[in-house]
Amino acid sequence: SNIEFGAMGGASAALNLHSLLAAETGYRGEFQVTESLPMCAIDRASSIDLEEAYACGEEAVKLALEGTSGVMVSIERISSSPYGVRYGHVPLKEVAVRAKPMPDSYINPEGNHVTGEFIEYASPLVGSFATYSIL
Repeated sequence: SNIEFGAMGGASAALNLHSLLAAETGYRGEFQVTESLPMCAIDRASSIDLEEAYACGEEAVKLALEGTSGVMVSIERISSSPYGVRYGHVPLKEVAVRAKPMPDSYINPEGNHVTGEFIEYASPLVGSFATYSIL
């Protein structure tokens, strides 16, 4: 099976912290892992996520109708500014049960934050941020 990270894999920092706090205090708590927000609340999904998910579905149907099997739809970024992608497919044997780690260039030398290169990569995927006022 594929490697699972975060809460779905049972090893997230939030899940571990939740367990520690519950064991120490006896209180039940709730938390939400950011990566799963779009899965449980559509208003949390970015517009680009919605567009790309739909396009991947279209590509998957096209491949199925052509009789293509044993592949996974792929998204290849062809431009960051303006953001642009190309859809294709890769053999499952090349992607199944493999993890692609975050490049070292996306993590600062202290290991406690991301770099500008990561922000540049992620910004088109995140979309606009809500603004809030503190009273």
